[in-house]
Amino acid sequence: MYILTAYKDNKEIFTVTRQMTREQLVFLRNTSHFTCPQCETSLRLKLGKVVIPHFAHIVLTNCLTSFSERESPTHLIGKQQLAEFFTRVGCDVSVEAYLPKISQRPDLLVKRNKEIYAVEFQCSVMPIDDVIKRNQGYLKIKTRSIWLLRTPLNIQINEIGITYLKISKFIQNFIGIQSISGATILTYDPTTCQFIYISHLMHISGTSFIAKIRSLSTKQQTFPFAQVKPLTLTESKQYWSIFQHKRNRFLRTRIRMNKHGVKDRLLKHCYEQQLRPENLPLYIGFPISESETIQNHLVEWQLALIYTLSNQQHRDIDYISDLWIESFILAQCKVFHLEKAKLVVRRYCRFLQVINFNINESISEQFISDSKILDHFEEVIVAKRCEN
Repeated sequence: MYILTAYKDNKEIFTVTRQMTREQLVFLRNTSHFTCPQCETSLRLKLGKVVIPHFAHIVLTNCLTSFSERESPTHLIGKQQLAEFFTRVGCDVSVEAYLPKISQRPDLLVKRNKEIYAVEFQCSVMPIDDVIKRNQGYLKIKTRSIWLLRTPLNIQINEIGITYLKISKFIQNFIGIQSISGATILTYDPTTCQFIYISHLMHISGTSFIAKIRSLSTKQQTFPFAQVKPLTLTESKQYWSIFQHKRNRFLRTRIRMNKHGVKDRLLKHCYEQQLRPENLPLYIGFPISESETIQNHLVEWQLALIYTLSNQQHRDIDYISDLWIESFILAQCKVFHLEKAKLVVRRYCRFLQVINFNINESISEQFISDSKILDHFEEVIVAKRCEN
C-alpha cells in the first residue's frame, strides 16, 4: 500500500511532494520517525527507482479499507499532480486526510472559502455500490465529493474533437449533466497532466457513444472547473453525420448477420410495418437523453415502442401511463435503472408528439421530412443536451 502522508516524529502531518529532492528525502528517512495518521503504526519512507517516493506500512494493516482503491504508481503520481493543481488555484489541500467520523480517506481534501470537497482520483474499476457508500459518507459530514476518473486508455490526446467511442459501464456511472455541455465526464490523464473532457455525450447503443473530446492542461484549468463551450454548427453536423453512419451500419449488419430468422423482433416489426430495415425513418433510432440506461440499440427499443403502441386498443401517446411504460420496458428492453428508463421512454414519446407522429397510422403511410428531424436534432439533442 503506497501512502503520501504521514505523521513526522508523532507531531506534524508530512506529505511527500514532487518538489522534494532525493537528498532531502534520504536525510528525512535517516533522521525522522513516521507513523500512519490512521492506525498509528510505523511507516517506512521508500525511495525506489520505479515508484515515486512514498510511505509503506512496515507491518501490514487494514488501513487500505479507508481508501477508495489500492494505490498504484499511476494513482500516486496523479494524486500528487492534482494536489499541486488545487494548491495553485488557491485551495487548502490535505493529501489522504483521515476523516474519523466516517472512517474514510479521500485522496485529497480540498477547502475553498467555506466549501469542503473530497476529491477521489479513480484509476481502477470498483463496485458502484462502494462509490455510492463513499458519497453517502461525505454527505454525512457536509462534504461535497468530486470523482475524477483516469482518462480511459482508448482516448488518445490526438483524438480531440468529435468522435465515436466506447465507454465502459463503470465509467458511464460518472456521467454528469452540465448546463452547457450536457452529459459530460471529466477525467484526468497523469501522463500528460491534462484534464480530458468527454462532453455532449450522445448514446447510440450499449457502450457506444458520440462525444466531443477536449483537453485542458493543469496550468489552464480553473476551480470550479472550466466548462466546455456549446457545439458549433459545424460540430453539430459532424454529430449528425456520425449518427447516420452508425445507425445505417447497424441496420445493414442486422440484416446480414441475422441468426434468429423470423424470430428477430426488429425484422419482424419492420415486416409488419411493410418496411425494409434500411428504410426506417430517422425518427426511429433517434438519440434521447440518458438512453444509456437502456442497453438495447436505439432503433430496437424505439421501433418496438411504436409497434406496441400501434397494436394496443386505446392509442393515444398523450395518455400513456407509467404502468404501461413499465410493462413495455420489462417485456422489450434490457435496462440498468427502471425508473430512469421510464423517463427516457417518456422523452421519446414527447419527441414523437413534437414531430407530429400519428400513432394511428403505419410508419410507411407517414412522411416526416429528414430536415425536420435534423432541426430537432440540432436544437434539442446537441445544443441543449439537458432535458428534464
